[in-house]
Amino acid sequence: MKIRIKIKSSRKTKSLKCKKTRIQKNSKEQDKEQDKEQHQKKHKFYIVRCDNELDDTILYKFLQSLGLVPDSNAMNYVEKQYNMIMAKNKLSREQFCESYNRDFIVKIPPRLVSSDIFFYHINSSLLDKPFYKYAKFLTNTINLDYSILDKGMLYINILKYNARRRLNLNNFIKIFPLSNKDKFHFPGNYILRPIHGLGGSGILYVHNLDDLNKALEYYNTHKDVVNNHQYSLQEITVSRIITDLLLFKGRKFHLRMYYIVAILEGEISFFFLDTGKILTAKDPYNLDVPFSKGVHDSHFDSTDEDYLFPNDMTPENIRTGQTDKDNHNLKNIILEGTREIAKGISNIVLGVSKGKPNSLLFENQKNGYYVYGLDILVRDNLELVLVECNTTPSFECHTLEKTKMLSEMIYGWINATILESLFKHPGKATSYARKHKTYISLDD
Repeated sequence: MKIRIKIKSSRKTKSLKCKKTRIQKNSKEQDKEQDKEQHQKKHKFYIVRCDNELDDTILYKFLQSLGLVPDSNAMNYVEKQYNMIMAKNKLSREQFCESYNRDFIVKIPPRLVSSDIFFYHINSSLLDKPFYKYAKFLTNTINLDYSILDKGMLYINILKYNARRRLNLNNFIKIFPLSNKDKFHFPGNYILRPIHGLGGSGILYVHNLDDLNKALEYYNTHKDVVNNHQYSLQEITVSRIITDLLLFKGRKFHLRMYYIVAILEGEISFFFLDTGKILTAKDPYNLDVPFSKGVHDSHFDSTDEDYLFPNDMTPENIRTGQTDKDNHNLKNIILEGTREIAKGISNIVLGVSKGKPNSLLFENQKNGYYVYGLDILVRDNLELVLVECNTTPSFECHTLEKTKMLSEMIYGWINATILESLFKHPGKATSYARKHKTYISLDD
């Protein structure tokens, strides 16, 4: 009996392999062409000129050095609209910008705005409605629910999204809402802060039951100055007052350190700036007198000069009470502590994104980033404590000299981490950005 052995031809298989190889090759070539086209494209940028605390001529300098072009016609047209609306409604520039009521500029001529890169008021978490409809390659805002990082939710979310990570919880202040009055334990010193408060508005101190009753009466009979509505006890945060503090020129102070969340080419990256502001209380620190805002509230208005970290953290200004080695390493100790705090916040953002980075972008947005302000206290043992993650951080300075200096630092940092990554290294922006020294690796 003859046995026939059927040998299948490998021609078809070879043909499929060759076809697959050609497709892969063509795909790579197309990607390269797209990257090249993106790199060569003359991107236009639009800076929404509204009460910006930083010097945006410095931003211009960085953008133009990358070959980007200002959308001058559109900016000049809308600026005239702004001025007419302010004059008609008798609004100051500050009132107009803070109103977020610029959506009445609806008659922008067709095709006037040709920008695909938008920079809004640098500490605004909102998009300007006149420009929402335009497709954007990059904006300095993201579509993150900012309530997840506010005073009321921050500690809860730190616990929730860092369960698998060894985290020093001493770096974060435990809080509870004023509506949970049973959590007060006297004697004890507590600070009460409205979630939506700005510049120390609505802050009260409670040391006993009588103080607590007075505080409840105050919040029940006054309005929130930010939203102009009745205070809600659920939106008043309570925490114990930290008293074992490092002092700056004999005053209580906190650091304002800046932190970026960026979605670049479909991936999330995090950065923090190794320079910050030092904000002090008005009066010398003294625990032997009744608690007062002058002694315990540190804000821009209570700070007599512009102080920057680390330049102004000199032995003359800071007495740590630690060893000479600790004094010498104070900058590094603070930077490392800030990095650890920023990791905790980054895990919250990652958890909220649920593995879908683009869910943190607006529907018409391809890339985005946002700058937050980390307000940090330093204990006298050099341990850092995060007071809040400010979603609308101020960059204001007392002098033009310091405004320019801070502008160079902030915009230089944004240029190095975001702009150069996208426009010098298209297609590889994320990997390039993560080589920057201020990148926060969550794998450490």
